[in-house]
Amino acid sequence: MQIDKRAGRMIVGIVSGTFLLLIGIMLICRLSLEPPEGQISDLDEKVPYGEFLSWDAVDKIFPKSAKATVVDYDTGMQFEVQRRGGSNHADVQPLTANDTAIMKSIYAGKWGWRRKAVILQLKNGLRIAASMNGMPHGQGAIQNNNFDGHFCIHFRDCKTHASNRVDLAHQMMVWKAGNVVDQQLQSLTPAEILTVFFTALNQHELNIAGKLVNSEDDIMPMMENLGSIETIRAENIKKVADNSYSISVSIIFNDSNREYRKNMVINLVARKAYWQIDANVINILLDKRSMASFQAINTIPMEQEDWELVDND
Repeated sequence: MQIDKRAGRMIVGIVSGTFLLLIGIMLICRLSLEPPEGQISDLDEKVPYGEFLSWDAVDKIFPKSAKATVVDYDTGMQFEVQRRGGSNHADVQPLTANDTAIMKSIYAGKWGWRRKAVILQLKNGLRIAASMNGMPHGQGAIQNNNFDGHFCIHFRDCKTHASNRVDLAHQMMVWKAGNVVDQQLQSLTPAEILTVFFTALNQHELNIAGKLVNSEDDIMPMMENLGSIETIRAENIKKVADNSYSISVSIIFNDSNREYRKNMVINLVARKAYWQIDANVINILLDKRSMASFQAINTIPMEQEDWELVDND
């Protein structure tokens, strides 16, 4: 009986020691995985989305002079910024010359107005779905950062300062960063789907545009051909029949200084949870022979564009 008692105590001791050892290992692993302030952990990268917060909420938790980390959704590259102002959206500046260099590399070494989906990570770790442009403009107060002015970061329901309107291109990037693209598309009319499609093409956002094309096959190989389009504008969207819309399109390809224009009719189908466009539109957009050609002219800067979700039914 005495031997049984000693054996029991040994078993309890072994189990207790093993449990404490496991707890210690877990604590060490947790501490080693916790990222420095402003960094993103491997665990976070497995869920790369941001909170789909409204501008009213973000304006309060990301006040002027606050610092944060901007993470490019597509590449994972990140840099530090400080909010300097902005009433309809956040006007921010890169903190250092190195941060500016990282931002410029995200834009392939050339500043531009094109919108990009980003995550704004606050110092408390909160990650917010956002969209940035890549063009220095206006005033800037931070010295020695090699950035002449500031750039804009938009969030859900933000507006441009020039027009006081919601910018669709920015909002689409916020949808992407917040993982709510399909949810947002479900509420759109056929005319609005067309507006989103051409806005996505103009932003070189082929994944979102591809979602809106009706095809039983893998659509992305066809969509990649549309990467030859540098800029595209769609105007005068009008309903001409059930699920058919006329539209005026202007295109500049990246291998030409010509502007191509065409009036076309696009058919839509009720597919999946939202409207989709007839896949034949891709071939039409790439067929220069069917379009009128003109000498390309300077276009309005993209920051001044205010494409709104307006139902033209």
